[in-house]
Formats: sequence, structure tokens, C-alpha cells
Amino acid sequence: MSTHHLPGNYSEPIIKLVLNTNITKPIQDVPTAASVRVPWRGGAVLWKLQAYGLLGITFMSFFPRLFHSQEYVFFVLLAVALCLAWVERINPWIRTPIDLPLLGFVGWVLCTVPFATDPAYSFTEWRKLVAQVLVFYWAMFVLRSHRRIELSRQIFWAVVLGSLVLSGYALVDFVLRGGTWRDRFVRAGAPYSDYNWLTTYLVLVIPILIGWVVIHRIFWVRALGTLTLGMAGLAQVATYTRAGWAAHLVQAVGFGLMAGRRRLVIWVLAGAIAMGGGLYVVSEIGYQRSTIDPWTLSSRVKTWGLGFQQVVQHPLVGVGYGNDTFLKVHTSEIEAEKDKGAVEKVLPGLHNTFAVVLMGSGVPALILFVWIFVRIVSTLTRQWRRSTAAETQGLLVAVAVVTVGFATRNLFDYMFAGSLAHLFWILVAAGLCSVRPQISTEVGAGDLSLNEVTRSEH
Repeated sequence: MSTHHLPGNYSEPIIKLVLNTNITKPIQDVPTAASVRVPWRGGAVLWKLQAYGLLGITFMSFFPRLFHSQEYVFFVLLAVALCLAWVERINPWIRTPIDLPLLGFVGWVLCTVPFATDPAYSFTEWRKLVAQVLVFYWAMFVLRSHRRIELSRQIFWAVVLGSLVLSGYALVDFVLRGGTWRDRFVRAGAPYSDYNWLTTYLVLVIPILIGWVVIHRIFWVRALGTLTLGMAGLAQVATYTRAGWAAHLVQAVGFGLMAGRRRLVIWVLAGAIAMGGGLYVVSEIGYQRSTIDPWTLSSRVKTWGLGFQQVVQHPLVGVGYGNDTFLKVHTSEIEAEKDKGAVEKVLPGLHNTFAVVLMGSGVPALILFVWIFVRIVSTLTRQWRRSTAAETQGLLVAVAVVTVGFATRNLFDYMFAGSLAHLFWILVAAGLCSVRPQISTEVGAGDLSLNEVTRSEH
């Protein structure tokens, strides 16, 4: 029977019914029924819980005292996320451009644990590293499963609010404890923590706040960002921590190099020299002498020398992963010099995350660790240059600058730990997921992984 006389809307259904087959060839780019998320009752509530949990953990990261509660919340949310992935038949694994160095680093550190000075301690530290990595991949999974760009923006809202509370607390506490501009005998610190943690938090958030002020046009939103940025800047000054200031200098230079603005780099370096010279001048008349005193750098250099001796003896697998390994190995030297002056004595720790990795797990671990930071910055910078949306560009470059500053800060202290590490990995995940995918908005498109970004790196 001919079907040419039937309307186009009826001919195909009749043929399908007769032949019991689909005459339309499946399009490869359109998700099939097996790949589409299977909805189930209560799933929408649990997905919202995941999003709110991510925002809550971001905000909680600003308060080190809450870290253990933060960990418990995270592992519960992770278990729920894996259950959701199993029930709805979706793959929780998200490929990212940093998988190779990140997972390689985790694997290598595990391989070096049997050779550690204290294997039980190094294995405990390795488990903490795994928890940090899980935070990153969980954040990627939650961001991918939602409207990733909107959720990334909400994460930065949580960062702004957390920065406002943290900076306000630090400044009020600094004033109440008698802090002054004359010297750094009293220094601003984070709640239930110290100035080292506060300055590192501010290294992480000040680039985000600058990007926030630049990209937002709504008056009250920009005003909130400006207020928070001003308070964060004052708090950073009140920490009187040279490593934090140096990290901001490197961030500014790094941004200038990323953007190809040589004149900005020159102005930043000139400004840094001028401020350093001004600080030296005021120290000569009796102000900020403790800030100028180089004894902390001198003691660090001496301590790094002892750590390097261990690297020479154990270049491949190190002597044990973890910040306390140096103390375990050099207990006798530290005890022998504890009564010496501040400049001459050996510090009880390396005060350098890269040195901790090198001495603890060998040269391969350090190469992989550095590769992680380089890969994050190169990926975000490449996506920043490709992006056309001003807000997305601001988020991408801000996270890239954050990564540069965080790496610099870790050259002078072991700060890749606890809530600081969690906050850093959440920011990296938000940056990687802030690029709007150039694909169809049909069902399933929102679940596209970062495979395209990963492939574009090669």
C-alpha cells in the first residue's frame, strides 16, 4: 500500500507500527535512553541537598575550628552522591585535565609509604591527601550534575560572605588585642587559629574579590564586594606576614604575564620595590623592626639545608610523607639547638610544602606536585582566552591567579592542609566547571563531562 498520500505527520508512525522498528538512525551526539538520568522519587531533593552541602562546606572552610564537622558532613554527602549515581545510572567519575598528575601524585606517595621513617604516620597523612582529592572530584560531580555555571557563581557568593565574616572577625580581634601599626607584636589571625592561616585564606580569596568587583554591575553587589575586598586587604596588612604579601606580589605579576600586560608587571615590581624601601626606612626610625628582621628566612634556609641532605640520601622515595617527618628524623638536632638564638636554631618543621613533598616522597613526587599547579593554571588560562563571556573570564582568571598565589604561599609554610586545602580544591573545581559548554541544550547536555576540555589540552 502506498503511503505517499498520507500527511507527513502520520506516515512515519504507521510504518513504525507495522515494522515494529525505528526507521530513524540514532544520532550519535544525542543521549540514548540508557544514558539519560533515570529520575526517582526524592532524587531532586537529594540533588538540592548536594548543592547546598557544597555551598555549606565552602563557607565552613573559612573556620578551621569547624574542620572535623566539615569532614563528617563531606563524607555523608559523598556517600549520598555515590548512591544517587548508582540509582540514577550515571557515572560519578569526572575526567579533568589534571587527572594524570593528581592521581599520579597520590599513587606515588602511597608507593613510598613502606619506605617511610614512620610508615603508620605517613599512611595517615596519605589518607588525608586522598580526602582532599575526593573533595575535588565530589565538587566536580556536583557541579556537573547541576547548572554548573550558576552553582559556580553561588560558590563565589559563599566565598564573598565567608571572606566578609573572616576579615571582620580578624580586624575586630586585632583591635581588641591591642594591635597597632607600629610593629607586629600583635598580629591579626583567623578564628581559633593564627596569622599564618588568615594570610593564606586571604591569598585564596582576594583575587576572587577583585574579580567579583570587576565583573558585577549591580550597585549593591559591587558595593558588597568592595567592602569585603577593603576589609580583606586591611586584614592582610594586619597579619604582618611577609609570605602572604609576597604571594600577592607573585599573583599580580602572574596576572600581568597571563594577560600579556608587560607595563602592569613593571608597575607592580616598581611598586613592590617602593613599598619595601619605605618599610625599611620606617624600620630605621623605630617602626616595624620585627617585620623587617630576616631571622625567620635565615632559620628556614638552615632547616631546608638539613632536609636537602635527606633528599640526597633518598632521592627516589624520600623518608616519609607528612609535615612531621622532619621532626621525627632530626629530633636530636632540634633538641640540641633549641636553646640557641632564633637565627641559629633549627625549626621543628620544614615550613615549605614543596620541601615536605620532596623530602618525604622523593623527586618524582615533587615533579608531579608541581605539574598539578602548572596544569591547573595552563588549563584555566587557555579557557579564559577562549571564553567570550566577561563573567566567566573573570572567574577563570581569578582561580588561575589564586592557584599561583597558593603555590607561592606554600613555599614558606606547610599550608596545603585542612580546610585551606578543601577551599582550594573547591575553587579549582568551580573554575574548571565555569566554562559554558558549546553544545545543544537538549536533555543530557548538562551532564557533559570535561572530556572535551581534557582532549583540547592535547
